[in-house]
Amino acid sequence: MKKTRSRREFLSDLSKIIGTAAATSLLTPNAISVAMAYSPAPGNITQDGKVFTRAELNCLKQVCATVIPRTQTPSAADVDTHGFIDNQLYHCYGKEKQQEALATLALIEQQAIKRYSGTFVQLTPTQQFQLLTDLDSAQQAFTTAQQTQFKSLKSLICFGFYTSEAGASQELRYQAIPGGFKGSIPYKPSDKSWGSLGLGY
Repeated sequence: MKKTRSRREFLSDLSKIIGTAAATSLLTPNAISVAMAYSPAPGNITQDGKVFTRAELNCLKQVCATVIPRTQTPSAADVDTHGFIDNQLYHCYGKEKQQEALATLALIEQQAIKRYSGTFVQLTPTQQFQLLTDLDSAQQAFTTAQQTQFKSLKSLICFGFYTSEAGASQELRYQAIPGGFKGSIPYKPSDKSWGSLGLGY
């Protein structure tokens, strides 16, 4: 019971990472239970997902890796965030939201081919980053509506990554048993946020 509570407490803190509006749309009771039940399956993608085809999942995997890249900690792709999103969209969202995600991936692929004559996974990391940066800021050929849809996908990426074991225990700081209250502690903007090992699957 205590472990479940710590997971939910962490999920409620997701708003600090992705914003209150985005978190509110993500943190429904059904979405939380589905997220907690998901078992990551890192590795190569060998078949179609529930919403995405195999090719679309490979594109999404690279988008995840570009949004949250590998550093001293795993990337969003390393912890199967793309599989998490496929599962979450299937169980928690209607056709409209699923089609929105599919359209965003199709847009990314179209622009990759138009700009660089290759699919998104074939681009260099610099090209991938630039394309997503333009989409995220509604620059070049991208509209504000497309920007909004991409930000929605990014919210799902953050949700999937920061509720994974690696995202919660490695990317975020962790304190197993909080000490007494301290009204003022040193903090730098570069410091990690706090997570909970209760999220471990």
